[in-house]
Amino acid sequence: MSCPAFAQQAQAPSGPVVLDPITVTSQKRPEKVFDVPISIDVWTGEQIERDVYTRTDQVISGTPNAQMGSPVSGSLYTNFTAIRGVGSALIDTDPAVGLNVDGIAVGNSQAYQGNLLDVNRVEILRGPQGTLYGRNNLAGTINIISNTPDASRTYGELRFDYGRFNTLRGFGFINTPIGTNGWAVRGALSFDRNDGYTFNIATGQTLNSLIDVHGRLSIQGNITENLEFLGSVESQHQNVWDGAWMSNSDFLAGLRTVDILNPWHGTMDTTTARAQFTYRLDNGDRIVSLTGFQSRQNQFDGNTWPNGYFAATNALFQGFGISGFQYRADNPFRGYYSQFSQEFRYVSDANERFKWVAGLYAERSQGSSSYGLTNTFDPGGFLSGDSVTLMSKGTTYTTSIAAFADGTYALNDRLKVFGGFRVGYDWKEFSYGFSSDNASFSALGFDADFLRSLQGSLSAPYITPRIGLQYFITDDLNVYASLSRGYKSGGFNTAFLTATSMGSFNPETMWTYEVGFKAQLLNDRLSLDGSLFYNDWYNQQVLIVNTTTQSSFIANAPRSRSFGGELEARLKLDEHWSAKAGIGYVDATYVDFANALATGSSAVIDASGNQQQYISKFTGTVSLGYTWNVGIDDLVGTAEVAYQFRSGFYFDVENTMYQPAYGLLNARVGVETGKYGAYAWAQNLTDQRYRASAINGGFGQVGAIGAPLAFGGTFKVKF
Repeated sequence: MSCPAFAQQAQAPSGPVVLDPITVTSQKRPEKVFDVPISIDVWTGEQIERDVYTRTDQVISGTPNAQMGSPVSGSLYTNFTAIRGVGSALIDTDPAVGLNVDGIAVGNSQAYQGNLLDVNRVEILRGPQGTLYGRNNLAGTINIISNTPDASRTYGELRFDYGRFNTLRGFGFINTPIGTNGWAVRGALSFDRNDGYTFNIATGQTLNSLIDVHGRLSIQGNITENLEFLGSVESQHQNVWDGAWMSNSDFLAGLRTVDILNPWHGTMDTTTARAQFTYRLDNGDRIVSLTGFQSRQNQFDGNTWPNGYFAATNALFQGFGISGFQYRADNPFRGYYSQFSQEFRYVSDANERFKWVAGLYAERSQGSSSYGLTNTFDPGGFLSGDSVTLMSKGTTYTTSIAAFADGTYALNDRLKVFGGFRVGYDWKEFSYGFSSDNASFSALGFDADFLRSLQGSLSAPYITPRIGLQYFITDDLNVYASLSRGYKSGGFNTAFLTATSMGSFNPETMWTYEVGFKAQLLNDRLSLDGSLFYNDWYNQQVLIVNTTTQSSFIANAPRSRSFGGELEARLKLDEHWSAKAGIGYVDATYVDFANALATGSSAVIDASGNQQQYISKFTGTVSLGYTWNVGIDDLVGTAEVAYQFRSGFYFDVENTMYQPAYGLLNARVGVETGKYGAYAWAQNLTDQRYRASAINGGFGQVGAIGAPLAFGGTFKVKF
């Protein structure tokens, strides 16, 4: 990756040893991360490459008190993202953690996971960010910022990786000026594939495989002396065979194989386009217009269940005289999402004492999901044909508008007051339908419990304020305290509704109380940041597995809470040694959840006092790097080891399915010059065995194992 524009190693070799400066745009204006009164973790493109991270979930999960993965089903299309114990294990609803790619909000969490392409940095903001980023940033915000075109010169890079499981990665970018008027274009392309790591004895193929093709074209330049344009078009195609579940007994026995007759597989295609116009006023202020479009299409087929898991259900139907009955032989899913957004903002940069941003935002989106359940049987019986497919389809249209303002005012040289508010309004329209392609199956009443159709709408205003104080004790130490509110939209359930199902669910709200400090010590060789928080959480949207319909739906837990803190440090010991470390603690529980469903059954339980599912109390990361001059052809050697840890957590609301604590160790060593580089690397160096997902569909616990030891090499050429 090229050297990040906001985190360059600019010091001369003979100069003092200091940390690389980091500038962020978390408050939609460039600021030193030291000056921002928010708990922020920043990953530069260089750090991401050194830690051998290639995907979004690896970076997020390597951050204290943050996590991203697929614990719901072990599949790409069921993303879970959480910050400080607040997350969304949801498929069709709005996210609790916002994700922004180059300023454009990714409105549907199914598109959260994917390869990182030509990234400048990733900013992870903890705590509600609704003032500047709007609804659905209840827990925090993840900003992915790409490298932009550079009009000063032509340059590029090619990089190739090869490793275990026939992993092959290719990455390249080229940057070049267009003419002599300050315009430039930058193109980046990556290809990533592997054969998978879980052998399926039923079909003889290996699952947990991936193909990812990702490309972006960006252009930037000045239309006039005061008007700048930055635009990009980005597309990503992912093809996976994942969601490979084994029984809990097989996992405990140490097996690494599964037995699935029709393994789960599918594709996900995402496209994003943006156009940003920045007009610089004569006084130094800016007016910014940001237009965005994104679309996502999913298509998945097969199933994740081990062979024989539904033996009791099959025997029941066979007892009715339906010979050869196989329940859930296929579970097709089709998803579509599109979003158009427009933001106008005024950024006041001229006044040194009062820095502020104000603007307007509008969004229109459409999302639809179709869930299928295919049962097969022998032909010639009293049912016609040889199969029946039940389908449910839900479609939601959303319109959202908002006005916002946020700023910081220096009361004197040491004390600042900061705050702002956002006022918004959401409209949602929903339609639902159920169908069966086998009339004889329906005539016998086998699908009588399912709701045939439903129409609904909701509209609601919201306000997300924040206010706080920041005091600079010295030029190198400041403390802050803040109060902020987050909001997440309500919505509608879409998968196999019954007459007793909850068709809609309420919006979430949360108040967060936070105190923190930021310090630069040892003559700028050490940075130390810490924070404490308390989240008071209302109407949490919780994913519930309904074993009666073998589907999932959203229920509201009236009240929840989480509290804890983070402590993070960066250290530059000398010109050779550097280190980064962080630890997070969060205690997240349901305070009031009396109408939860039990694990593996349809019984109602009181889950009040239980731990939030998927949330570890302790998370931490530490990395150590060493750099030296090899003495041959200007070669610089680098070695990096990184370890991330998470304590045990539950997969279910009832707290019966538990994953013990585990840690992952990564390492990379190699040499590089200004023209080329070569590295050897390893991920999960100790071959730690753990479950990435677990669920109980009513017939026992099943789960998917996490990625084992992987190793390989990298070669890159710069030009």
